[in-house]
Amino acid sequence: MMAGDWLAPVYLQQQVVHEDLVNLLTDPEIPAKCGPPPAIDNAMLIARRAQEYFSGANVIYQCYRLYVMEGTPVARCSNGHWRGVPRCVQTCRADESDMDDNNIQLKYITKSTSMTASDYWMEFECKAGFHKDPSSSPFRKQCVKGPWVYPRCI
Repeated sequence: MMAGDWLAPVYLQQQVVHEDLVNLLTDPEIPAKCGPPPAIDNAMLIARRAQEYFSGANVIYQCYRLYVMEGTPVARCSNGHWRGVPRCVQTCRADESDMDDNNIQLKYITKSTSMTASDYWMEFECKAGFHKDPSSSPFRKQCVKGPWVYPRCI
């Protein structure tokens, strides 16, 4: 027996019938393209929208003002599915019933040319007939995610 003779039978046992081979470019179980990127509430797509995207293509999202992004702005088409799609969540919440409970109203929201939600500030004032509670939290609040303590008028 020669040095390479023992490999031949193993090689023959591992041959695969041509019909059983998977063509990664055309096999319908592994799509190479994605449809349009998903729409995200409170965000816009920073790209020209298309009906089809090749696997590996990226799109970029940007949240509207007063919303902050959770995740990265880049989503990627990967084997027919969009991966890494972010969410845009509201940062400033001036709830009417909470303001009524505290006898306050919204005075203004600062204007800014920035698209960053934390650049916005909300200022409250007492409703007519009420005055600031000395133990109240500040009447000027920065737009941040999550609950906050409202100022109070008595």
